[in-house]
Amino acid sequence: MKFLDDQKKRESVRKIIYGITDRRDDPLWDKVNDFIIDNSPVRMKEKGIFFDSLQLLVNSGVRFVRALEILAERQRNIRFQRVLNSIVYDMIQNGESFSRSMGKYPDVFSSSEIKMILSGEMAGKIEETLESIAKQIKKNIEIQIRLRSALTYPATVVFSIIMAAIIIMIFVVPKFIVLFSEFPSAELPFATRVLIGSSWFLQHYWWFLLTVVVAIGILFRNWKRTESGILTWHRFILRIPFFHSMINNIQTVQIASNFATLMQSGIPVVKALQLLSEIIHNRIVGLEIFAISEKTIRGQALHKSFSESLVLDRILGEVLEIGEKSGRIPEILQKTASQYEIEVDAQLRNISTLIEPLIIIVVGGAVVFMAMAIMTPIFRLQELFIAG
Repeated sequence: MKFLDDQKKRESVRKIIYGITDRRDDPLWDKVNDFIIDNSPVRMKEKGIFFDSLQLLVNSGVRFVRALEILAERQRNIRFQRVLNSIVYDMIQNGESFSRSMGKYPDVFSSSEIKMILSGEMAGKIEETLESIAKQIKKNIEIQIRLRSALTYPATVVFSIIMAAIIIMIFVVPKFIVLFSEFPSAELPFATRVLIGSSWFLQHYWWFLLTVVVAIGILFRNWKRTESGILTWHRFILRIPFFHSMINNIQTVQIASNFATLMQSGIPVVKALQLLSEIIHNRIVGLEIFAISEKTIRGQALHKSFSESLVLDRILGEVLEIGEKSGRIPEILQKTASQYEIEVDAQLRNISTLIEPLIIIVVGGAVVFMAMAIMTPIFRLQELFIAG
């Protein structure tokens, strides 16, 4: 971390403004350091704190650009600090809007965040929009944390199994191969031959196996970046066996809470739906919501469009009908999101219970296979030795 500490000291002397600061004559080490920083990610949590703090400062009467300067000075993430300094420069020197300046950094700010800021600027409700973005990011972070916590145990067990299998293949099985080779006339069971062959392949062709795994990972990543690939993958996620109900509930929470937040910030229904279609991560769900916005433009009732959907939970159409009749759509959606959050919490707590039987079967099968592959020939060799 020394190079980051040194970089912070240099940052206090010189601000990096993207597209303005000339770094061509910098020493090689500084260029390497800059490359690492300029390609480092900005976490969602950092953005949530930023939008929340910006809203508080602006509401307190601090000028918008000055509020950005203050937050840039306090920012610990150097990459984010540089982005904020560059945005401040564009707004002061070039007279650009906040949303337009944000648009230059699509790897930091999502398209939905940029468009929400643009809508707030056009409606003159930038403070409400900043608060909405902060709330939206906070809710998304909470769901991500719950998912990661629920999947930590299964992921740890699977990783441990893979590492144990590799260690056995590399260090244990070869010792038994030496033992079995001393009795060439003894016929080895099929499971033992498979285990020996796998061990031999792993020792001699590990590089080939690693290349295949990396190649598959790269191909899968590139496939997911294509339009057809991401649609197929997101459609599969919505239909994962045993977890369909939980995934559906998570989507319902995200749709209801984000839609309510957008409407509470004063964004019109159609514009809120269009922004919502970009906020939702799942592309299939996003396209469905965008289609609903098109139906709403044509005059169809909002609740009817949601009820006709084969992708979204029908409960959304029912609560929207109540919300339209009572004129309290945001409040009804927030209550629905809160109720579904309770159910999602229960499902996430039980995810280990759902996966545990499968893990036990896999671990048990692996243990039985290795035990039979190793112990069966040993017993046969013992019988041959006694008979001899």
